[in-house]
Amino acid sequence: MAGAAVAAAAVGGPLLATPAAFAAPGGEIQLPAGAKDARSFLPEIGQTINCSCNAFGATLLVNLPPPLPTLNFIGSIVVKVVVGGADYVRLQVLDHTVEAAHPLFGKVTIKLPDIDVNAASILKLSGLGQLVQTMLLSFNITFERCGDCEGPFNFATLEPAKLVANLLQFPPPAQGTNPDGSPSGGQLYQLQSPIKLGLPGGDSSSPQFAQLQGMNINVGSLV
Repeated sequence: MAGAAVAAAAVGGPLLATPAAFAAPGGEIQLPAGAKDARSFLPEIGQTINCSCNAFGATLLVNLPPPLPTLNFIGSIVVKVVVGGADYVRLQVLDHTVEAAHPLFGKVTIKLPDIDVNAASILKLSGLGQLVQTMLLSFNITFERCGDCEGPFNFATLEPAKLVANLLQFPPPAQGTNPDGSPSGGQLYQLQSPIKLGLPGGDSSSPQFAQLQGMNINVGSLV
């Protein structure tokens, strides 16, 4: 371990040197007449769906020399299907927790800060029997330590992470596990741009102190 000096450098210097503590669905749209057949490809309104949610090989962009840290997250996500429109539903995130471990940072935990009251994630018909999901996730991320400096050190997304997947079914099929512990099966959701991390309560105009890059996630249904 590199000690306090490395800890200060690892995620932007002054921020980790002074740890910061953390701090209704949108309006329903009535479906037009004739939408029933199209909706049969979409999940039932009001249904709560539990899924595994794993992201292997995410790169943490911080102020360290290469190679940059990589993190393997394992966890789950819970969504509720709410009313959207004739060819789509909204997905309200009720819970989202994943964890990774790293020699420098200890346990790294991502958690949903609150219930997703805006239900901005959308599952939409893109063709007969085909779906596209746009998942928007805001979260808090906690580092157990940084080098020899004990934490916790808390950050948050400065704008929602955006992930997109093309699906033949929702929820996706169940996941398995490869020999190296990485997920198999399920459905790959691709990150559209790096996830900016800063102080909790910040927004897209706030200073960022780290990024998560290449954090594609695998999602699979849980019984």
